Amino acid sequence: MGGWKTEENKTIGGTPETIVEVPDIAQGAWGADGTILFARTVNSPIFRVSRDGASTTPATALLPGQVSQFWVQFSPDGKQFIYLARTSLTADDPNAKVYAQRLDGGAPFELVTTQHRPVVAAEHLLFIQQQNLFAQRMEWKSLRTTGDPLLVVRNVAASAAYLGSSEFAASQNGVLIYGTAERSSIDTLRWYSRDGSTVGSVEPTVDYEQFTLSPDGKHLALNSFRQYATGSLWLIDIATNTTTPLVVDPHAQSDPVWSPDSRYLAFNLLPNGGSDPPFLVAKVEAGKQQLEPVYGDNERHWVEDWSPDGTFLLTHDTRTLSILPLKDDRRPRAVYTSSFRKDEFHLSPDGHLIAYGELRDGKWEVFVASFPAFHDITQVSQAGGVQPRWRGDGRELFFLDSEGAMMSVTVDRGSPPKVTVQHKLFDTGMVPDATVNQYAVTQDGLKFLVLQPRQGYLESYSVVLNWPAILK
Repeated sequence: MGGWKTEENKTIGGTPETIVEVPDIAQGAWGADGTILFARTVNSPIFRVSRDGASTTPATALLPGQVSQFWVQFSPDGKQFIYLARTSLTADDPNAKVYAQRLDGGAPFELVTTQHRPVVAAEHLLFIQQQNLFAQRMEWKSLRTTGDPLLVVRNVAASAAYLGSSEFAASQNGVLIYGTAERSSIDTLRWYSRDGSTVGSVEPTVDYEQFTLSPDGKHLALNSFRQYATGSLWLIDIATNTTTPLVVDPHAQSDPVWSPDSRYLAFNLLPNGGSDPPFLVAKVEAGKQQLEPVYGDNERHWVEDWSPDGTFLLTHDTRTLSILPLKDDRRPRAVYTSSFRKDEFHLSPDGHLIAYGELRDGKWEVFVASFPAFHDITQVSQAGGVQPRWRGDGRELFFLDSEGAMMSVTVDRGSPPKVTVQHKLFDTGMVPDATVNQYAVTQDGLKFLVLQPRQGYLESYSVVLNWPAILK
């Protein structure tokens, strides 16, 4: 999850000044008179920041049934503001509406119905319904709509992810830019052999951000934003390509990891959409859909791996790696901390070594160390590397280099571990991401399931000058 800060440059090239910190994903607007408003993802009203940044106070209140107020913007004169309010975190929320309020107080005014981000454009409010872009003429001083909405353009790209994003923007002087999309936007997964030849594919039916393959190679767990805007987990039976929800809980879910016997998955469960504690770790038996809480507190513990003997989970908070026991005293115990950002921790099959990515001097590299002591830390990648994965016998380690090539090294346990010179297996065609699972490998190390860029997906952007003339 990300954080958001409002910052001010007092002079060009000067040092940014932090005005207020928000410990989760947020969005904000800066008025012409210096007033700052910001919105948090879920379960939160819009907040107003004092001029000196010393305090924040609610500028709105959640109405009954509302679970989110987001995409806050100022009206042209800066004396009113609008926002999108949702009554559900599902992608389909027919009761989602845009509201307007006066900055100096008063009740909200309902403007239009939409599930996506609106845009203030001079005397109009632009919004999307069923991927069609409409313009609603406004009387901002009275916060009233004038006449009926008029169609501007069709087939504008929009997504349920992040509470209703949309691919358009407009200036206050009549310039409009919008994106259109054709064919499926869902990424496919392709099976490769070690020589880079294609040997099969998997085509998910839900949009997703990352995936993980069960150790027995029979199921995929997907982190999707299709059903719930803040994230949900899905299970794919590879043999039948059947997709089902992993759990029935409606709260935000992320980061699934498999138990070594492929029976259970552990994951993060965020009851407040990730914006507020508690931050929970839960597990579920695959196919049963009923979750079991494991641990929770006010600190984030992102699940990273399941121990080979099944007794504990690995969790981390970007700087510190911890062990979370699954029996008796279920409290995280830190085992490794450094000032460098870290991710993608994975234990070797015997549990004596750990591979991980670490950001040093602006570049991600792959390292191997003894576990749990973290002695004999050895750098594996030579010129950038992310997403290390072990072969089932622990004698080979795979990772992506900075160009997206699938790399391999052999690892002999010792003090320190002996790692051979890396060699390239094949090109994946991906842009590597240090924090998202973009591939998986079977236990025998012979097949790789690789995320593929969207096939046949066409996205284009158009610019319209003086777009209000289209309405006449």
